Amino acid sequence: MKIKTKLPLFTSITVLFSITFIAAFSIFSFYNRTIENIENYRQEEIAKVKETLKDMVDLSYEMIAQSYEKQTAKSIEETYGISLSESGNESIKMLAINTLNITLENLKVLRYGKDGYIWINKIDPPYEVVMHATRPDMEGSSWVFIMEGTNVNVYEAFADICNEYGEGYLEYSFYKPGQNERLPKLSYIKLFKPLGWVIGTGDYIDNIEKEVKKKTGELEAQISRLIYLTIIIGILLVAIASAILYFLGATITSAIAQVSDQLLKMAKGHRVEKLEIERSDEIGEMGKSLDTLIDGVSSYTEFANQIGKGNLDAKFQTLSESDELGNSLLEMRESLKSARKEEEIRQVENKKRSWMAEGQTLINEVMRGTGEDLKIISHRIISTLVKYLDANQGGLFILNDDDPKDVYIELMASFAYNRSRFHQKRIEIGDGIIGACFLEKERIFMTKLPDDYMEIRSGLGTANPSSLLVVPLKTEDNVIGVIEIASFNVLQEHEIEFVEKASENISANLFTSKASRRTEQLLEMFRKQAEEKAAQEAEMRQNLEELEMLREKLKEEQHL
Repeated sequence: MKIKTKLPLFTSITVLFSITFIAAFSIFSFYNRTIENIENYRQEEIAKVKETLKDMVDLSYEMIAQSYEKQTAKSIEETYGISLSESGNESIKMLAINTLNITLENLKVLRYGKDGYIWINKIDPPYEVVMHATRPDMEGSSWVFIMEGTNVNVYEAFADICNEYGEGYLEYSFYKPGQNERLPKLSYIKLFKPLGWVIGTGDYIDNIEKEVKKKTGELEAQISRLIYLTIIIGILLVAIASAILYFLGATITSAIAQVSDQLLKMAKGHRVEKLEIERSDEIGEMGKSLDTLIDGVSSYTEFANQIGKGNLDAKFQTLSESDELGNSLLEMRESLKSARKEEEIRQVENKKRSWMAEGQTLINEVMRGTGEDLKIISHRIISTLVKYLDANQGGLFILNDDDPKDVYIELMASFAYNRSRFHQKRIEIGDGIIGACFLEKERIFMTKLPDDYMEIRSGLGTANPSSLLVVPLKTEDNVIGVIEIASFNVLQEHEIEFVEKASENISANLFTSKASRRTEQLLEMFRKQAEEKAAQEAEMRQNLEELEMLREKLKEEQHL
């Protein structure tokens, strides 16, 4: 279900429930208040009836009491000296009662309200009726009127109230004159103790109940009208709200659909254009955010393309400080830069190693002629080193220990600007840089040389070299010579390392050559010594032969 359908549907349901709840609560409150008002009305009307009943009974009581006390009782007491409260003298009491007949006649004609009247009955069983304003046929007789829903005589109930309280109210149902149905009636009774009479009056309150029913019916009708009105208003409100919300939902979902389509295309990796939604609400903000994201993705794509092309210096700006993808791309670029730098370093190192390996091979090729003269081999070595290093001048010095008593360092070969200079040069051990290197058995590398140390002549004149490298030629722990190289360019570390590694092979080769030369010299010396010894032996044999011949001759001469 789409939002434009969900929004009015769910909102309508919410509005409907809200209206229903509010209406139900309002109707319930109105009903309770009206019922309370009706009950208050009933109580107020009954209170009025009670007040009227009490007033009429009190009036009747006062009339009887005044007639009894002032006229009858007082005159009898004064005439006969007898109190009516004393037991006995029933004839005198009857006389007193007869004197009240006038008062009772007056009470018979007393009326109030619509049907109000007074009655009197005795408090003791069988509850004889003394006076009844509307039913004179009941006078002088006992009557039984059982209250509905009980088995109690109404006169007995009057007596109980008077005996316990002296007066009170009693609500019951009784036949209304001229009708055959019991109707609700409220009576008020009061005991006139001197005569044992129960003075009472009552009024039918069916009119009050009718009014209550009428008001209750009106209330129910009003509530029905309120329910119908609420339903109609609710339907109208739901319809209006649904229409408005459907239109609003359509406008919202239209914009959301555009955003959703763009997001879906972006999720599939497609390149999308900015929406540029002109709204000032949250949808507009969402569209602006999406446009920002599209710009960001475009910048990501462009940056990635540049990185893919090898442009690691391409400009790129993250969307924010917490842009994880942007920061990851920057970290990737830094990693690629580091990798490129490391690769460049590896290539340089590989190039250096390859250069050093080629140089070693070249030096080894030069030194293959072990049977040649040491000076020729030395020249080839130093000239090859100077050329391969792109240096300017070099010399190879060998230890001359032919005479153990006169050991020194001899310049065996030198090279400068493709011209060989074979000349004698003697350096004492420990003398100068050459001698110091030979003595200390460690390389010496200098970039600041004394002005008077050496000059390198070029076509433009002469100048001092920028760097000087002196490397000892060692076999195991013995030094047999020194290589000296001077250059206008400052030699790099790998070039120095190359010369040092090459010096190991050169040392071994020169040591072998020197040993071969020494062996040849010794063999030549031994050969010459052998020849001289053979000559001496031949001469000695000749001398011996001559002496033998001379001895034989002398011996012969002696025999003669």
